[in-house]
Amino acid sequence: MTARTLRLGLIADIHHGPDTGTKIGSAAVPLMKDVLPELKALNADAVIELGDRINDVDHDTDILLQREVGDAFGLAKLEAAHLLGNHDNHVISREEAEEAFQKSFASYSFDRDGFHIVIWNAHTHLASSEGFRFAEGDLDWLRDDLAATELPTVICTHAPLDNGSLVGNFYFENHRQFGCYEAEGALAREVIERSGKVALCLAGHTHWNALNVVDGIPYVTVHSLTESFTTGGKPTGAWGVAEIGETVDIQVFGRDPARFVLPRRETGSHWTHRTKDYAPKPPALSAEARAARDRLLKK
Repeated sequence: MTARTLRLGLIADIHHGPDTGTKIGSAAVPLMKDVLPELKALNADAVIELGDRINDVDHDTDILLQREVGDAFGLAKLEAAHLLGNHDNHVISREEAEEAFQKSFASYSFDRDGFHIVIWNAHTHLASSEGFRFAEGDLDWLRDDLAATELPTVICTHAPLDNGSLVGNFYFENHRQFGCYEAEGALAREVIERSGKVALCLAGHTHWNALNVVDGIPYVTVHSLTESFTTGGKPTGAWGVAEIGETVDIQVFGRDPARFVLPRRETGSHWTHRTKDYAPKPPALSAEARAARDRLLKK
């Protein structure tokens, strides 16, 4: 395995704007003044902002809020790759968000230090009770992008793809379809697993730190900068670092810190696949165990 290590700075779910629910949006700008210089000081290969920069209010306010977050990155002189969250295009359109933030939210990818980084801006506009659904062409774009690289790959999305547990989540325990691509996550994972190239999937959106490993691929969600439901009503101030080399090492800082360290999946490797008709056989009992069982059955 290569000795190279990729370092990524991470920030998720800034939610700048009025306080809404447990999202302390009024703390976003002060927290960014502290956190963005920390991310810049990492000298990372890339900084990934995982979407939901604002607490949506109305058309004009949302445009202003997007601009203010963009200004904060500009003042910190921090270049980042940005994902489009559901709050970022709930009231305003994707095109209006691009104009306000002065960034394209088309999906794209780039290479750094022997790794391939995918900024998969799959569809995030929540327009119905169905929750997150991919738009036409989203999966084809990902399939084509993975086919065009031979490098170990990190995929970044706003909403998670692993369909992991949301039990205990303030927002999504009872509304899973709004917490992940519940209806279609398996389709994305099939593309990811078939490629044999993906070392890590990163997401935000769920407002907590979480890890789920599927086919040897870690799916990690990073806590929200301004969320408070896990931190006694105070904003987390969360930001993180992912280092992918001999291992996959993700660390999240702030009031609700976490660290996940896992072996890095070998390119092209897979877990043993269990066929649908597989049924485990009970272990054979020793003579002593059979005699003990028989004595119990006679009682």
